Amino acid sequence: MFFKVKNYATLQAALEGLCDFLLSQDVGQESIFDSKLVACELLGNVLKYAQGEAGLRGEIKEGFIELKVLSESFFALPDKIECSSLFAESGRGLFLVNTLCEEQVFAEQDGILARIRIKK
Repeated sequence: MFFKVKNYATLQAALEGLCDFLLSQDVGQESIFDSKLVACELLGNVLKYAQGEAGLRGEIKEGFIELKVLSESFFALPDKIECSSLFAESGRGLFLVNTLCEEQVFAEQDGILARIRIKK
């Protein structure tokens, strides 16, 4: 499964496509919600901070949902992922990603690549 995300309208379509894909793979509702939330946070960060397009790739591997988000341009990643204030306007997204995922890797690869794994 692959989606190109150019703006918030295509972000919504990509999230719906992700849910359809995961339903077709007999993934449970909790894992679908977690995957949708994580993908939304990562793709939203690309749209907000990289001001470019992003790609979302998903597959089921070894009992995990593996999602890859790739931005076409670079932007600053935080040195440390910490829990921000509950009422902060920003800063909760990567903490949520970190909390919900079994594994996450952020790397620079023709932009920023985020690879995350969520238990199926």
